[in-house]
Amino acid sequence: MKLLALLLALAIPGIALAQQAPPPDPPDARYVVKKGENLYNLGQRYFARPSDYETVRRLNKIPDGRRLQPGRTVVVPYRVMKTNAITAELVAFSGAVRIERGGQVVAPRVGLPIVEGMRLTTLANGFLTVELSDESRITLPSNSSARVRQLREAPMTGGLLRVFDLESGRSSTSATPNANPNSRFLIRTPLSVSAVRGTEFRVAALSDGQATTEVLKGLVGVAGAKDEVAVPETFGVSVTPAAVSAPTELPAKPKLVRGGKAQEDTVVAFEIEPVPRAVAYRLQLANDAGFLDIFNETKTDKTLVAFEAIADGTYFVRATAIDATGLEGLPATYGFDRDLNVLAPGQVAPQTSGKLHKYLFKWTSTGQGVRTFRFQLFADAEGRTALVDQTGLETPQLVLTDLPPGTYHWRVTATRLAKGKITEKVGGLQDITVGQ
Repeated sequence: MKLLALLLALAIPGIALAQQAPPPDPPDARYVVKKGENLYNLGQRYFARPSDYETVRRLNKIPDGRRLQPGRTVVVPYRVMKTNAITAELVAFSGAVRIERGGQVVAPRVGLPIVEGMRLTTLANGFLTVELSDESRITLPSNSSARVRQLREAPMTGGLLRVFDLESGRSSTSATPNANPNSRFLIRTPLSVSAVRGTEFRVAALSDGQATTEVLKGLVGVAGAKDEVAVPETFGVSVTPAAVSAPTELPAKPKLVRGGKAQEDTVVAFEIEPVPRAVAYRLQLANDAGFLDIFNETKTDKTLVAFEAIADGTYFVRATAIDATGLEGLPATYGFDRDLNVLAPGQVAPQTSGKLHKYLFKWTSTGQGVRTFRFQLFADAEGRTALVDQTGLETPQLVLTDLPPGTYHWRVTATRLAKGKITEKVGGLQDITVGQ
């Protein structure tokens, strides 16, 4: 219960937030006074108005705001703290995408700064991915819309304040762990608030008047109109105006029994082994194993799924199962080669090209400084023995050629030089199946 309270302290317990409601203030900050500091000079540096030091003085019952003992903890309401706008970045998009700011349409481009107040919309087969300053990512698949409600940093505490309103459709989020108690990351729908500290999860605002939250890694706190629920890894909840459901285990990863190796026919087809409890399946196609660059998807109640007009190349397919409550399950990712090879009556059979099968792995890394990357590929899920260990990469991508059939696990480590310091960030293991 303590962890749930910590997650949901950043939301408004017991209140369903509408899309138009302003983001809730974080809890009051607790600032430890350093030598030479007092409320007056703290107000000059950190408060929205220098005169707000009087508010802080009265709240903490301090007789003289110009005299403070070093080491004392001072409670500072968020409403008086100075905050600076921060930006995110559009790192990938495809298909029909619409970005608006102040009623004006902004042309999408990789590297476009994403700021407070923007509305991000994807139409049929439109996809976009936004990366935040701490390398957290939000992906909007097709037919989805979200508004960037808050992108702020409080200099006094270093807290990052991020709020996104999912107005319709779905979102997938990978949140970088943040140990700062003054940071918050909220994904809101008209019915729910999902508060996170560092995890992978999905949120959907469904057309039938309910919302869902599905947790792939970590823990997410979900607040509805009347109740609050902690949702653990591999579980999900449905939210209605009346209640948040009890956490339900997500459907299992689908297994492809056809199509996860080579695709030679006119239509690209995949066959899924039926998953218990599943009433539908979703398949997404991407150019890269990390699914930053998604370009097609479909949802169907059939176990045989087809895509048309896919050019030759090496791609990745991600499959999920959906249960009767609308919860979408754990993803399974496969790499496949598209090499159109159709023999029609009266035509000459094409010659074997002997071409290499190239698999593109992409990732992102933003912020100040110079980075190099280390890419590792493992056969075991624990990441013990590397089949590929490529260091010193200067660009955030790597192509591997002719991977033998099998299931692999990959991760990237980023080494950054900034402000005279070298730091290292190790990404989580991602799964990919090739040729099975």
